[in-house]
Amino acid sequence: MSFGIKFKSLILSLIGLPIICFGQKNIEKVLPDFEYSDYYSHLEFMTKPYTLINQTLYLPKISDTIGRNFFVGEIAKPEKGDFNNIEYYQLKRMSPERLAKMEKEWFVVAGYITDKVAYDKIYYADEYKQDFKLLRYDFLKLVVGLSKDTVFYKYDGFWNRYNFPFIPMSYYNANKNEYPKNKHSNSDLSLASYDGNSNYAYIPKNLVGEKLYLPVITEVTYERLFNGTRLYNYDDDSRKYSFASMPEGKSKLLQGRTFTVADWVHDAEGLTDVYLKLIVPGARDTIYYKYPIATQRHEFPFVIESYLKNTKEKFMYQEFVYRGDKYKMTVIDTKRKTPITINRGDVFQCIDFLVKDGKFQMLMRNKKGRKFYVAADYELGDRLSFERSMIEANKVLKYRDTYTTHYKAILQKELIPTMTIDMAKMSWNKPEREVFTNFDGSNRHWFYFGNIYVIYKNNILYRVAMIPNDLRL
Repeated sequence: MSFGIKFKSLILSLIGLPIICFGQKNIEKVLPDFEYSDYYSHLEFMTKPYTLINQTLYLPKISDTIGRNFFVGEIAKPEKGDFNNIEYYQLKRMSPERLAKMEKEWFVVAGYITDKVAYDKIYYADEYKQDFKLLRYDFLKLVVGLSKDTVFYKYDGFWNRYNFPFIPMSYYNANKNEYPKNKHSNSDLSLASYDGNSNYAYIPKNLVGEKLYLPVITEVTYERLFNGTRLYNYDDDSRKYSFASMPEGKSKLLQGRTFTVADWVHDAEGLTDVYLKLIVPGARDTIYYKYPIATQRHEFPFVIESYLKNTKEKFMYQEFVYRGDKYKMTVIDTKRKTPITINRGDVFQCIDFLVKDGKFQMLMRNKKGRKFYVAADYELGDRLSFERSMIEANKVLKYRDTYTTHYKAILQKELIPTMTIDMAKMSWNKPEREVFTNFDGSNRHWFYFGNIYVIYKNNILYRVAMIPNDLRL
């Protein structure tokens, strides 16, 4: 094969790589802790026409590169002989003065349009037997949130995510709860919903109507409990309140109580701070809880009753295998109050899921009928996981007799060559980053801890390597 053909193949592979990445399955809702820098895996809307229509977009920052993509204009007359009934626009780049006003602005996507030059694309579509009207148009038609003006954004370089500087609110609501500092933000935070799959809601307003149980109060909880007074002298936002710290003596009385979330409100001094308005059923007392953002979710002390119910139904009567580290686990028999030693590979069954000692715990029963508790890896508001010490039996026991070496490696949290992708995922969980490639016969690279990468060939683990110090980010 000549050098020219090889070079063309490489270019085609690089161009196709992001398209493959866009097809990846979204991160599960129960584990959505990832940052805005990783949102490329959720750019499905960039490859499908019209999926952004009526979405709200937020633009946090303007740069020279982004500025070149903003246009203004009006509908243009069709070219002579054009009878396709396609609406064209005559566009020109936005002036620097007007461009500066686009930073930290809200936009609503009114539609997709083409400029006059796009007439030539009709012939491209005919040649490749495609419907022109179903192709991705190169410009977003945006209605500016404050002025209601219409502007246009060119995003034909969509495969480069840095050419799309907006944050779609559908993404923002699903993965953040720190609101942009904008007085109009309240009306836009309505796209995500709490589904009972996590003991934390990324958008606190979606907890309205839910019941919250407070098992234990810690020092961190004291700092988030307030008395509040509604302020009526604001015409831009009726949810503004003034808050005062709740006395510690009153806070202590709240332990063990169940509350109903009546509303969500803002601090008048900072719109980015959101509070839950909590009431005790049957009582007139109202308290306000300062809601933690996603990076602080481990500080959330409540148990959302609908989540507890859903999770109990999921775990009840499931079997688990103890994996642990190199040391055995010692638990206490609930009836005899004597210690029980759990060895790696032991199998037991969950017979209850509850809150005990301020943590989610599973009540287990082994094959001898002895019962004991196993606590979750994280605090109440954090991601629920028992993976440090246990793994679901229905996932791993099928390998015990047929792939004994791999089975032992999974229990010891090790990676070995010839593992399948499912085996590796059970051993080390999902990677921090995944790259699809065809370099040197490999088809996937998984990255962990910033400097370890796992190479797969034909979806079988080939080897584990370290990134050299001088090449690490």
